[in-house]
Amino acid sequence: MKAIFRKKFFYVSIVIVLVVVGFAFNHYDRAEKKVTMTDAEFYSALGAGKVTSLKLEPKKSVYEISGRLKGKEDQSFSVTVPNSEFALNTINRAAEEHNIKQVVVIPSDTEVSEWVTVLTTTLPFILLLIMAFVIFLMALVIKRWNRPRY
Repeated sequence: MKAIFRKKFFYVSIVIVLVVVGFAFNHYDRAEKKVTMTDAEFYSALGAGKVTSLKLEPKKSVYEISGRLKGKEDQSFSVTVPNSEFALNTINRAAEEHNIKQVVVIPSDTEVSEWVTVLTTTLPFILLLIMAFVIFLMALVIKRWNRPRY
């Protein structure tokens, strides 16, 4: 049993399996396909009452909207519309008229300063280097103390 852990093939095969599993998790498409609409198509479908649910996500100067359309099969869609009063009024009016389930997602402020990012990514490595240097110096000092004196 100990011999298998000494083989490089064992460790290489573990790394290959982990890479394949990671690749499968990242690239496996679990979500259904979404139809990308233009804003004109979205407003016409909204006015006709073909939209059953909406999810609005404000992103800087646009709204990313996703939802479901009525039809033979409920179909998912996504659209990007400009952040404007017209868009909000049209969506709210249609939601009241056609009883559309509407969810508004307000993202938290996630913008972080570049300095904070640099510090949090490089500081651990700097601390590890300092610790390694201190351990190296301590090893030299201990060797000198243990050296016989003439």
